[in-house]
Amino acid sequence: MTDYYSLLSRSMREYVYKNKWPSLTKIQAASIKGVCTSDNNLILVAPTAQGKTEAAFLPTISTANDFSSGLRILYISPLIALINDQFKRVEKMCEDLNIPVTSWHGEASKTKKDKLVANPSGIVLITPESLEALFVNRANNLDKLFGGLDYIIVDEIHGFLSGNRGVQLKSLLTRILEYTKKTPRYIGLSATIGDANYKLAKEFFNNGKDTNILIDQSKNDLIASISYIEEESITDKTTERILRFSQDGSMLVFPNSRKNVENLAVSLRKKADDLKMSTEIFAHHSSVSKQRRKEIENFAKRGDSDKFIICATSTLELGIDIGSVHSICQYGSTYSVLSLAQRLGRSGRKTHKSILHQIATNPWDLLQALATISLYKEGKLDEICQIQKPYDVFAHQILSELIENNGLKDADYNNLITKLSAFSYISNEEFNEITSHLLENSFIEKLEDEYIIGLEAEKLLKMGSFYNQFVSTDNFSVYSNKAKIGEIEKSLDLKKGDNIYLSGLVWKIDSINIKSKKILVTKAEKGEAVSFGSNSGEDISNEIREKMEEIIIDRKNYSYNDKIDNILDSLYVGDEGGFYLINDEKGQGLRTYKGGKINRTLTLMLNIRSINNYKQDERSSTIIGKNIRKALKKIIEQKVSLDEIKSYLDKNPKQVYSYLSNNKYKNLIPQKLKSIYIINNLLDLDGTYEFLGI
Repeated sequence: MTDYYSLLSRSMREYVYKNKWPSLTKIQAASIKGVCTSDNNLILVAPTAQGKTEAAFLPTISTANDFSSGLRILYISPLIALINDQFKRVEKMCEDLNIPVTSWHGEASKTKKDKLVANPSGIVLITPESLEALFVNRANNLDKLFGGLDYIIVDEIHGFLSGNRGVQLKSLLTRILEYTKKTPRYIGLSATIGDANYKLAKEFFNNGKDTNILIDQSKNDLIASISYIEEESITDKTTERILRFSQDGSMLVFPNSRKNVENLAVSLRKKADDLKMSTEIFAHHSSVSKQRRKEIENFAKRGDSDKFIICATSTLELGIDIGSVHSICQYGSTYSVLSLAQRLGRSGRKTHKSILHQIATNPWDLLQALATISLYKEGKLDEICQIQKPYDVFAHQILSELIENNGLKDADYNNLITKLSAFSYISNEEFNEITSHLLENSFIEKLEDEYIIGLEAEKLLKMGSFYNQFVSTDNFSVYSNKAKIGEIEKSLDLKKGDNIYLSGLVWKIDSINIKSKKILVTKAEKGEAVSFGSNSGEDISNEIREKMEEIIIDRKNYSYNDKIDNILDSLYVGDEGGFYLINDEKGQGLRTYKGGKINRTLTLMLNIRSINNYKQDERSSTIIGKNIRKALKKIIEQKVSLDEIKSYLDKNPKQVYSYLSNNKYKNLIPQKLKSIYIINNLLDLDGTYEFLGI
C-alpha cells in the first residue's frame, strides 16, 4: 500500500488515513499508479464493492489543477439515481479540501447550476442527456465550462458500448474537445466488460491518447440453486419458494419485466401476510416514482432489516449503492451473461460468495438459464455488438450542432462529416443523402449560404425530449393522498373503478383527469398488474444459444438431477442433413440454436423465397412455417443476396418501421439508409450463410 499511497496528494492521503482504510483495493492501487505515472486513458474493471469510485477520484483529485479556478473533473453516469448516490461519496472526499461538487441533471438545483456556469470550478456529476442539453442550451458557456478539464470519468462504461445512447455519448465526448484548452484524460469504470469487448472499450475513447485497461480478476464464489416451476403466470409455489429463500437474508429478485415485478411483489406480500412473515417487500422499476425508489434504496442501505425482498428490473442492476444483499433470485433467465454478472455483483460483498436462486418457468427458459450460468462460471461473457453506421444518431447530432452554433455556413456545415469524428465511418455520399432528407422534411433549412434548423426540428425541441435517445410514451401520473406513486402509460384502456398494481401495492382508480394526465387512487385488496409497454427486445447472443445446443447434445457432461435431465432430454431433436427439423403441435419448424440476428435474417430470407409466412419463436430459437424443408432447400440452392434483401426492405416500409421501433430518430434518415441500418445492425448475413453452409 505504501508505494501507491505515497503517490497521492497530501490531502488525499489524509482522507484515506482519516477514514481508517486498512488498505487500498487492487483496483485502487492500480488506478493510482496508472493515473500518476502515465498520461494514458484508463478503464478500470473490478467487481462491485471494490471501490472503483474512489479508484477514479483519489488519483484524479490528487493530480488535477487548481479546482477553484475551473471545472477540472467531469463525471458522467447513466442514471440520475447513481449520480445522487455517488455525489455523497465524492462530496465526502472533497469536504475538507474546499472543492465544490455539483450534480447536474433534470432534478438538480437550478441555483447551483447557474452558480457553476457563472464561476466554473471543482467537479461536476452529469448524465449524457444533461450534457447534450448543455450543448443545445448553454453553447455560449461551453468554453468557460470545459476549458480547464483535466479528466472525464465515464461510469458503467459497458452500458455505453452498444446502443444509440452510447453512440450519442461517444459523439459528445469528442465535441467537448473543441472547448478544452488541453486534451483531458478519459477514465472508464465497469464491473463487467468481458475479454471479447476490451478492444471495443478502448475504441470508445477518441482523444488521441492510448487507453490502458486495468483489471481486478477476483471473483466471488458462486453458489447456485436451480428451481423448475412450470407456469405461465406466478403461482403460490413460486412465491412460497422465494419467501423460503429470503429467510436466509436480504434478497433482490429480477423478473425481467415491470409487469412481472408488480405481479411478484404483490403476490409475495399477500403470501407473506398469510404466513404471518415479517419480510418487507418492495417493487422497484422505472415507472415507480423517483421518491419511492429512493426510499427503497435508503431502506436497504441503512440495513434496518435483513429480511427484505426488492423485486426489480435493471434499475438495480447498475452500481447504485444499496448495501450488501444476501442473495439474488432470477425469475426467468437473463438475456445475456453480462446482465447475470451485473446482477450477481449485488450480492456477496461481505462474504465473497454470490448466491443465485434461479427459477425457470418452462423447458426453454430452463435451458437458457443453465447455459447462461454455465458461461458465467467459465468466465465467458457475451460479445457486445457495436452499432454499425448509426445514421439516426448522426442526423440528431447534426441538428444539435446547428442549434449549438445558431446555424452554420456552407463550409462549416459540410465540414461536419469531419468534425463529428465519432461518425468517421459515414461516407460523404451518405452525409449528402441525410442532408437532402433533412431539407426535404423541414428538419433543416438553407437560407442563402447558411444552414439552420427547420420547423420540424423545433417541434422536437418543444417536446422536451430532444436530449435523449429513449422512445418515450405518453404517461399518466398516479397519485394517492397527493403523493406520487408512479406512472402508467396513457394508451392503456383504464377506467374509473379498475384495480391496478403499482409500487408493489393494489390500488383502485377513483378518477382519471385526461387534461392534467393524473390518476387518483386509493388502496384496494384485489387487482391485476397492467402492462408497462414492451421490453427492450434485446437479442439473445450466439454464445448463449450455442451453449444451449451443447447442453442438449452433450448430456454426459451436463447432467443435473433426474427432473431437469428428463426435461432437457425432451428437447432433443435429431440432426437431419445438418439441421434440426421439427414437427410438433406448433407445426413444422427449423431449430437453429443461433442468436436473434441470425434467426431474424433466416426468417426474412425464407419469406423472400416462399409464399409461406415464416415466423420466429425466439424462446425455442425456432423458425416455424409450412414446408420448412422445401423452403430451406430453396434458399440454400438459390442464395438470397444482399441486393434482394435491400429491395425487399425498400418495398416493405411497415416491416422497416417495426424493425426500427426502438430508434427514436428514425424519421431523420431516408428509407434507403434505414434499410442499410437494418442490414448492418439487426441482421447477420455472413452468420446466416455460414449456418446454411453456403
